Amino acid sequence: MLRVTWLGHSAVHLGIGERSVLFDPFLTGNPTYPEGALEKLGKIDLICLTHGHEDHIGDTVAIAKRTGAPVVANYEIALYLGSQGVENLEPMNPGGTIEAAGLQVSMTRANHSSSIHENGAARYLGNPCGVVVRNAEESFYHAGDTDLFSDMALIRRLYKPRVGALPIGDRFTMGPRAAAIAQNEFLQMDAVLPIHWGTFPPLSGTPDEFQSEVNRGQVLRPKPGETIEI
Repeated sequence: MLRVTWLGHSAVHLGIGERSVLFDPFLTGNPTYPEGALEKLGKIDLICLTHGHEDHIGDTVAIAKRTGAPVVANYEIALYLGSQGVENLEPMNPGGTIEAAGLQVSMTRANHSSSIHENGAARYLGNPCGVVVRNAEESFYHAGDTDLFSDMALIRRLYKPRVGALPIGDRFTMGPRAAAIAQNEFLQMDAVLPIHWGTFPPLSGTPDEFQSEVNRGQVLRPKPGETIEI
């Protein structure tokens, strides 16, 4: 069983076995984040980042320093976080698999960009990615920010995610129709959580549009801060 809590935007808290994983913890400045929701969820064993944009790195530095949880991120993001005083880092890149906090963590490709703004300019922070977290019984895929790509079929073949989170907001990621194709044709997960929608006006894709196109698996539609057991 997995315990999935959407914290608004692309921030997801995952309970997998006895472990808890936090993905892309953009909390401060996230208008869809319910204040205090993360604290109510208890411990954090692992933090996973998909790419370097501010709305995904978010509160990582503060949370990592407070909890001591290891942070899995691409090599460039790990270097950046190290410069900000984060000590427990697990750098990797798409294609790799490591063990962290007693879980298997694999990075996959994603079609997007990855940078942070410093002194009025963009600082490159490596390739964007998706992240798959597994134990002996379960597998969860967080796609990060991405377009549709047919090699999602290989993610299914390699890692067999039963549940996942897919962006649907359009403009900066795939929209509802493309995300539905990802689920229907390539990933075929038992359940999928739509993310990266509704946070800001340019993100026009909606869960209703997504659900109307999905014909395989369950579309999860929790309120921010609500936990669903799957």
